[in-house]
Amino acid sequence: MKTIIVPVDFSTTSATAAEFAGNLAAFYGADLLLYHAYEIPVALSEYAYPVFNADEMQQAALHELEILKANTTAALNRTITIDIKAAMEVLETGLQILCEEVNPGLVVMGLSGKNALTRLIVGSNTIKAIHYLKYPILVVPPKAEFVPVRKIGLACDYKLVVETTPLALLKKIVTDFRAELHVMNVDFNNKHFEPGMIQESFMLNELLKELKPEYHNIEAEDIVTGLNAFAKTAKLDWLVVIPKKHSLVQKMFARSHTQQLLYHSTVPVLCIHE
Repeated sequence: MKTIIVPVDFSTTSATAAEFAGNLAAFYGADLLLYHAYEIPVALSEYAYPVFNADEMQQAALHELEILKANTTAALNRTITIDIKAAMEVLETGLQILCEEVNPGLVVMGLSGKNALTRLIVGSNTIKAIHYLKYPILVVPPKAEFVPVRKIGLACDYKLVVETTPLALLKKIVTDFRAELHVMNVDFNNKHFEPGMIQESFMLNELLKELKPEYHNIEAEDIVTGLNAFAKTAKLDWLVVIPKKHSLVQKMFARSHTQQLLYHSTVPVLCIHE
């Protein structure tokens, strides 16, 4: 893992994500890049003349980033390289450009903010990033504290595993962290069972055999509740999900379950793409 990017908006949520990412970077020998994207203020009315100074906005953003950098550094037990970058861009565009330039090992983002509006904006930005950014995104819960990654749980529906499992990336993550891999499938009275899932499970086992994963069939009516309960019982450090997009229906369900998991998980959730 070379560089970890943390998009920040200077909320408590992003400060927590930055500290978490800093500890992660320190433990695994990576650099940290704090990134802030800002936009031109929208005029209050069609007659209002937009008054702004691009240089002043850039300097103000960099000033806030320097403060966050100092606070993050002070919170760490080890010295790491922390860079900062501010750009007048829509976050989606700016983050995509930055990732293509830096090729980060990981992007770390928070989800919920300190008030309803911040939760809406920050949460929306994070959810959107998960579906447009083709880099691994770790979503950090508001009160999460960093611990070395020893147990990783992969949520799996046993559908199109060969086509949708980013095998190389998953192997790299598990081996880099020297972690145990736990593969989890949630069902209730075989409600979601399909005959082809048996063959898919054999195929996944073959794909992942060198990682020596443990497989768990979780009985729960609600997928998110089942995953969270197992994560707590098994003391998982991270959950891994693979947002899928093969059809409109699958895309809708994948987004729904992913969003619910992100908002309710008490452990960081790593989103990697097929």
